[in-house]
Amino acid sequence: MVVLTTDVIVTLVVVGVVLILILLILLICCLCRKCDQCARWSRQKAIVQNDTRREQEIAESRREFNEIRQQHETVHEQLRVKYNLNNGNSNVAVLS
Repeated sequence: MVVLTTDVIVTLVVVGVVLILILLILLICCLCRKCDQCARWSRQKAIVQNDTRREQEIAESRREFNEIRQQHETVHEQLRVKYNLNNGNSNVAVLS
């Protein structure tokens, strides 16, 4: 029968604890790396959603601007006709 001395037991415990710490550090590093990849993917997804929303807002504001501009042009044309500022063009009908 083998008798282990106190020094051998302490050495085995220290080696075991060091191995467990190394395994835990490797596990934590792998999990953090995977989490960082997930975070990058989530950030990319959020960026794409923001870009899409921004493009929709820009398109909506351009559409509204074009509608307002068309209304202003209609009003300006009506004023030109009303005050006969149509450069001598007499075939323009009066819109009232």
